[in-house]
Amino acid sequence: MEKFNFDYDKEGDDLFIYLEGKKSAGAVELGNFVLDFDKKGDLVAMQIINVSEVFSRILSKMIEASKITNIKMNIVNFRNMDAIKFCISDGKNEETTNILIPHIREKSPVLEF
Repeated sequence: MEKFNFDYDKEGDDLFIYLEGKKSAGAVELGNFVLDFDKKGDLVAMQIINVSEVFSRILSKMIEASKITNIKMNIVNFRNMDAIKFCISDGKNEETTNILIPHIREKSPVLEF
């Protein structure tokens, strides 16, 4: 798993997870997730909107976004889906969960402008 950097906006309850030094070539919004991909189609950043609500649905242990100390992610591609495996820690609890997203195979025509 790769360690990602992160910033939490307490006022907006948004969590931004990113790889240092990587640039986004385009983004896709899926519900509360905004996924940023580079030119090769690799995930380089993710924003989780209303992260407290999202965490309450996807984690078995409630980890407060403001207390996160470590985030690691791994992407597994299979068929027409990608599984994003999260490992989130607040120093006391560690939680691992998966999120499935459609695999993006074609570049958006919007990126041509």
